[in-house]
Amino acid sequence: MNLLIENLNSALLNKIDANVIKTLQGEFAKEDLNNEISNLYFSKVIIDITAIKDYTDFNTLFDFLSYFEKDRVILLLDDSVSKECISKLVQEGYYDFTKNVGGINYLASHPNTLKDVEKYILPNEFNPLNNNLNIINKPVETKENLPNNNQVIIGIQNLTPHAGATTLMYMMVKMLKTKYNVMGIELAHQDYIFFRDPNITIAITLEELKQKIKNSKDKEIIIVDLNGLLDQNICNDILYLIEPGVINLNRLFKDINNKNLSNGKIVLNRSSIKDSDIPSFEYETKMKVFANLPNLNERANNINEIIDLLIKLGFNKLQNNKGFWNLFR
Repeated sequence: MNLLIENLNSALLNKIDANVIKTLQGEFAKEDLNNEISNLYFSKVIIDITAIKDYTDFNTLFDFLSYFEKDRVILLLDDSVSKECISKLVQEGYYDFTKNVGGINYLASHPNTLKDVEKYILPNEFNPLNNNLNIINKPVETKENLPNNNQVIIGIQNLTPHAGATTLMYMMVKMLKTKYNVMGIELAHQDYIFFRDPNITIAITLEELKQKIKNSKDKEIIIVDLNGLLDQNICNDILYLIEPGVINLNRLFKDINNKNLSNGKIVLNRSSIKDSDIPSFEYETKMKVFANLPNLNERANNINEIIDLLIKLGFNKLQNNKGFWNLFR
């Protein structure tokens, strides 16, 4: 059963296909909620944003929303809601919002994840990996200030959606640990747990990431799945992943001018482009391709394409690994 809080958009909300245990109508402040619903149990709260008193003030809006658990909130927005407001909603962890009845019905059983809504983040604002990251306008330690100058930190960043950063991190760690003391860190998300690799861990915030790096002086190499981190000075090098389908590329080129790729390397991942066609691809896209990776079997003991990538990055201890693993094929 669901709680419905409505105001100017009540006519639209009358069409939702949801079991409603109670409806509040009008404008409400956070302090009104205890009187209305303090002893009420509900699974989701569907909120017409115009029912929040002074919702255009971000402090008031998020103070009101803090009364509810974030994963229980479904927000109905309208044209009065600015792009900045939507961006702030995502940053604060409110991912379930829509402007239509169909969206409400869908979100009730299919809640959004960050990946579904990260497109609403405005340029020059930090990606909402966690609302405690506080990346904007905050100085980040450069590699020279980190505790072990012999340590190499490689960041991996998806440039197109779902380009495979977490899986690539896992495969790189898997190949590197045969010759190096290595660890992987996934920032903010927990997809890594499905690989069950004790050499990979999570950092919830940027500060925790920096602390884990400082506490890992024994590690020769750290691979970081950046998950949208904008300020990447903490890395020695960055691999920018592109899955080169037509739709992905067209979307990328639409906003490529907003991305600073000068400090990284372009890697085509899950690519169907032949190596012989890379020069043509580079000419057409004006991108220099560092590596071209096809679909790979992450379960394999030896992943030659990953070993080649790592050798190209300078990890020469892996030179003999391809021949070693071939003995077991």
